[in-house]
Amino acid sequence: MEKVIAIAIPGLFIVGIIWLIIASNKRINNALSTASKTLGFTYIPSKNIFRKKRIFGELDGYNCEVEVYTRSHGKSSTTYVSFFAYFPESFDMGLKINWRGEFDGDDEYLTDLFIKRNEELIEASKKNLRRLRVEDAFVNSRKVLFRKYYKADEIVKTMRDVLNLAKSIK
Repeated sequence: MEKVIAIAIPGLFIVGIIWLIIASNKRINNALSTASKTLGFTYIPSKNIFRKKRIFGELDGYNCEVEVYTRSHGKSSTTYVSFFAYFPESFDMGLKINWRGEFDGDDEYLTDLFIKRNEELIEASKKNLRRLRVEDAFVNSRKVLFRKYYKADEIVKTMRDVLNLAKSIK
């Protein structure tokens, strides 16, 4: 009897983890599908649990995209949800503002002007949009996939926040 219990407990634990992964995958797929319908985006479901999931489309003349992907860190891994709003035209300044708030650019004068015009806006947006990154071609916010992003409303809200920031950058 003790041998059966010793084998059954680890077996149930492994089955529970597999069930949790499959259930979470279904929930995020449903949230992405609903969000894509709300935003009018294209959703291509992935049959593989560990593949990147994407919805993409156009809002107000900006190409937008939401990605859900997993990144490995040695023995562990983290799943992220990343929101992109691509500018209609690139700034062509070699501009990069990383998630730490560090600014970089090829043309110092133009980059300084850009920073002066947009620094307050970007700093204020960091409160809602985590891991905010701005480059010549896009605005990106990346977040760890928490329970709230299993809701389509949160995905739509965050995508609209990223889009509104992209639209207000001059």
